[in-house]
Amino acid sequence: VESKELKGWLDWEFIEVEHIRPQVSGDKAVYYLQHFFRSHLPSLPVDRALSLGCGGGNLERALIQLEATRSVDAFDASPESIRVATELAGKEGMGERIRYAVSDINRLALEPAAYDFVIAKMSLHHFERLDHIYAEISRSLKPGGVFMFNEYVGPTRFQWTDLQLKLVNQLLQILPEKHRRSALTGEVLREITRPTVEEMIRMDPTEAVNSAAIIPTLSKHFEILEHKNYGGNFLHLLLNHVMANFDVEDEMQASLLRSIFLLERTLVEQKVLDSDFCFVVARPLPGSLSSID
Repeated sequence: VESKELKGWLDWEFIEVEHIRPQVSGDKAVYYLQHFFRSHLPSLPVDRALSLGCGGGNLERALIQLEATRSVDAFDASPESIRVATELAGKEGMGERIRYAVSDINRLALEPAAYDFVIAKMSLHHFERLDHIYAEISRSLKPGGVFMFNEYVGPTRFQWTDLQLKLVNQLLQILPEKHRRSALTGEVLREITRPTVEEMIRMDPTEAVNSAAIIPTLSKHFEILEHKNYGGNFLHLLLNHVMANFDVEDEMQASLLRSIFLLERTLVEQKVLDSDFCFVVARPLPGSLSSID
């Protein structure tokens, strides 16, 4: 991921600018971090932040570059990810401001009242013990501190609904053939199917392990200050496979993509389909539980 050899639907600038930013910040020029800072952090830099599921560390380096915080703690279960993140932070002269550590997020034990904000970017759906994690995040925040995440919250282990698959496959069938070639195989994509639970576990036992519970469980521990849905129920399934076929400099092809964006957005707004991705900012409920086993 750090070398950009893997490119999912969220990694394409055209999708980010034309589809996601208008739904999260309301402005194509303002991405989610900028919106978060402007709307929820009245004074920057804060003293200390926490990043959960940091991977290779691009988010933490961005927080330092943007002068959002004086220091960041960052945890991930993968020793290799922590090694890469530490190395890259050192190369960019940020080693003294970012503290990386290997940690099993499902068994977090955080310092009380330590952080001005806690952030998770596309990592919560890898965590299973959400009650415990939310309780630990809540107790780790300073008074006035907030928890922000940008996240997949769709069906657990990608068990997409029958209606979701029916609609996305109907859309697939009407796309021009040149736009239906799989980025993985190069062959024309005939159908998008639901993986089995067993296939998901073999691929990655943490992938979307408890994703459908992310939002319902949150309300037990936090007051939601902002919740912005941005779909993904079509785009995730479809464009992970075929986005590489589109030339967004060609206005006809760009317009076709915008039409797909509008279709997805309309289906979510009309509650035909749930949004599988969202941006959320929350603060601890008064007297929320300090820890749950």
